[in-house]
Amino acid sequence: MPRQDSEPPMAVAAFWVSRISSISLEMVLPVGLGYWLDRRWGTEPWLVSVGACLGMLVAMISLVGLSRQANSKTGSSSKTSSSSAESHEQQSVRHSNPQQDSDQQS
Repeated sequence: MPRQDSEPPMAVAAFWVSRISSISLEMVLPVGLGYWLDRRWGTEPWLVSVGACLGMLVAMISLVGLSRQANSKTGSSSKTSSSSAESHEQQSVRHSNPQQDSDQQS
């Protein structure tokens, strides 16, 4: 996934258009194939239904993968900042309550 702050806007837009288009095709093509096969073999509406279920499953897997990829890109930088903020918060809590520290040492 391109970094939006370092890539030209058209490159970022082209990336998202290609991802959305491929997910759309993953949903539509199995339904179209099921429709064509239903007409050819006379099994209406079964293959359209199977194609719709298959298309939704494949599209959902792609969307989950895209979401995980986006979260891993943003999550790695936020993990670093959140862990440093947590350690800073823990240090400030230790320094703000010296009575409790002396009780724990005893």
